[in-house]
Amino acid sequence: MKSLRLNAALGLLVFLLMLPFAAPAQAKTATSVPTKTMATDPAAINLAHLDALGQDVTIGGKQMLIIHIYSEYPDYKWVDAAGEGIACVDDTARAAIVYLNDYQQTHNQQSLEKAKKALTFVMHMQASDGEFYNFIKSDFSINTDGPTSKKSFDWWAARAMWALGDGYSVLKDTDPAFAGTVKTSFLLANTALQRKINSQYGEYTSLHGYRVPAWIGGFDAMSNALLGLTDFYRSQPLDAVKDSMLKLGRGLSEYQFGSFTQYPFGAHLDWDGSPTLWHAYGSGQSFALANAGVLLNQKDWVRSAKQEMDQFFSHLLVTGMINQMGPTPDKNGQIAYGVNMLTQGFMAVYHATHEQKYAQYAGLAASWLTGNNDAHFAMYDPANGRGYDGLDGTTGKVNLNSGAESTIEALMALQAVHQSAAALNTVNAKAVERHTTSIYEAEAFTVSAGHPQIITPASNWTGDALYSGQIVQMSNNDQLKQEINVAHQEKYILSAALVKPHTLSGAITLKIGIDGHAVSTVQVPRSPDSDYLTLMGLGGPLSLSRGKHTLTVTLQTVANQSLVLDNIVLQPAKEYAVFKQPNGSLFTLARNLLKD
Repeated sequence: MKSLRLNAALGLLVFLLMLPFAAPAQAKTATSVPTKTMATDPAAINLAHLDALGQDVTIGGKQMLIIHIYSEYPDYKWVDAAGEGIACVDDTARAAIVYLNDYQQTHNQQSLEKAKKALTFVMHMQASDGEFYNFIKSDFSINTDGPTSKKSFDWWAARAMWALGDGYSVLKDTDPAFAGTVKTSFLLANTALQRKINSQYGEYTSLHGYRVPAWIGGFDAMSNALLGLTDFYRSQPLDAVKDSMLKLGRGLSEYQFGSFTQYPFGAHLDWDGSPTLWHAYGSGQSFALANAGVLLNQKDWVRSAKQEMDQFFSHLLVTGMINQMGPTPDKNGQIAYGVNMLTQGFMAVYHATHEQKYAQYAGLAASWLTGNNDAHFAMYDPANGRGYDGLDGTTGKVNLNSGAESTIEALMALQAVHQSAAALNTVNAKAVERHTTSIYEAEAFTVSAGHPQIITPASNWTGDALYSGQIVQMSNNDQLKQEINVAHQEKYILSAALVKPHTLSGAITLKIGIDGHAVSTVQVPRSPDSDYLTLMGLGGPLSLSRGKHTLTVTLQTVANQSLVLDNIVLQPAKEYAVFKQPNGSLFTLARNLLKD
């Protein structure tokens, strides 16, 4: 169940007073990555690569700016999206926001003009009913039938609303005539949004026992629309805009589950087809809810955003960045898009609550870009403004391509960090110690009783979640054992990634032992609709001494019943990460999961 009110004792044990930045040491490069010439400030904002991805075009007699989609190492020339086109609303709308941010922060008139041309392209891609196409082809014609371009109110329409709403708020006073055109387009898009959400507004579906607002669909995508609505309403409070805000904000805030110790840990879920899968990319719900909540005095929305920051996003600062959690965290495929969502969420909650720790957390989130990541590589280069396309946390390999999305999202994150000295004081930090979650894969356990079967799934994708690899099917009286290594004497929380079955012929019970002593007995509940993979707690916190222990997992059920086990998670109740600043000073981010 979603926590109703949180008074989390979450925070920094020590945030030492920081000295002004010194130039950090060269970031460690991954295999085959060339040495880079770093600017003095690793977080300095440089729009050069974004500018290089842009192209001024004339379509239908109107001057526009398009942003080319891909740019590949080593020459970083434009590369099209095969079968889709050369540019899209998805990227150009976000580029408009970066240019608008730059104009507001630096008063750069060139950025303002680029933003207006980008917005002209966005409006060109709008259909008469308010929906949007996404891609244009090399001859500048609209791709009207591509699966990621066809007219709809999908991701690209939501991003268009964000850019148009932001554009109107900036241009209303600087260029009223152009702002009037933007306003007309924005309100037409709002009409399309209303058509999308009104048919099922107030209705719910049930999935695996979770209550899902039926009027949203793509919760991550619609957070972009709420951002645009908020920007517009701040400048012109129209009733039709407020109505959309209230409907979207209600849906986004309600699709959130868990607690500090219960999966999915206060995360806002992204897709109505899964209450167990969370991904970093596009998860802007807290960003949008905090902004809109302050403007409309919806305190529950701000609390909802704060809950995700306290329970989940701050946990990711301790563990290090992930790409997704479904329910096992996946460190591969990390991208700037996900990092920006964490950064923006923290900054929005900082602005909503005025609690400085959230600005500091935003800087830590963005430090992924300056080299605080699994590859120990700066994923943003201030010398040329490139945001690199991603890294794999298990191998440390870096994708040196620098497409529009990665560059734009990196710049957005850094623009947000530049709003606060507290955020800038942590953006160059590097983790030197982590005391956090350990995951033990079931297939690596040894068999101490029975005949459990190791299974290699045909696909890791279950339909709404992801296996972490191989799985183990356990039957009655099967027992697995695994040596675990405990770093500190304290309390630990045990969980299991397992499949809750829909059809049960008898009770399923897991017995957990430590060093030959029974420590907990838990019953696996039945799924109300279909089998599904999730993370389930295995009883109360355990007090473990430092050193090695033997963990046993025993299944007890009727003869014809089985259980699929993916992995066991050992989580310290008090987790922390220690970070080092370029000047050599250390600070600690600590979380106590049992104290609220």
